[in-house]
Amino acid sequence: MKKYLYLAIVSCSLILASCGNGKTYFTPSIRSKIEANSIQLTQLQFYVDRDIQLTRDLESGQTKVTAGTVKFENGKYTNVILLKKGTPGVCTMVSPNKISISFEVGNSSYLNFGRTQVGTISDPYRILADSWVSDYGLITYEGKIYHLEAGGTNASVLIKTKWLKTSKVV
Repeated sequence: MKKYLYLAIVSCSLILASCGNGKTYFTPSIRSKIEANSIQLTQLQFYVDRDIQLTRDLESGQTKVTAGTVKFENGKYTNVILLKKGTPGVCTMVSPNKISISFEVGNSSYLNFGRTQVGTISDPYRILADSWVSDYGLITYEGKIYHLEAGGTNASVLIKTKWLKTSKVV
C-alpha cells in the first residue's frame, strides 16, 4: 500500500511541475546564453508580465488615433493604449543593454526594455521610459509622448523556456 501511495505522490508532483506556463523572465544572463547559441533575439517571442497602460491627452478636436481607444473624462479626450498581461511581441531592435519590442503587427511602434541602472545580470529586463516624473514614466510611442501609468512601471518581458534548452551542436 505504501508503494502505491509513494507512486501516487511522485506522479502528482511531476504532473504539477509540468503545468507551469513555460515562460521565464528575460534577463542579461539569459540573453547571454541565447546569444551564445547563435540565436537571434529577433527570432524570439516576448510577452509582457503585467498590464501596461499608456495615456496621453488629446488636443481639442483631435479624436482620431492610430492605436488604442479614446475616452472622454473630466472634459477632455484621452488616448489610452492598453497592453494586457501576456500580450505577445517581437524584438525589432537590439542594443547592448536594451531591446525594442513591438506588440502590434505591421506597426513600427515599440517599447524599450532593458537593464536598469541598479539592475544585476539576474534582474529581468524592465520597461524603460524616456524620463520619470514621480511614479509615472514618459514614453515616446508612435512619435508621441505618453504617460506610462504607475501599474506598468515595473513591467518586464518573458520568453518561453524552450529557448534555454536549445543548444547548437557544431
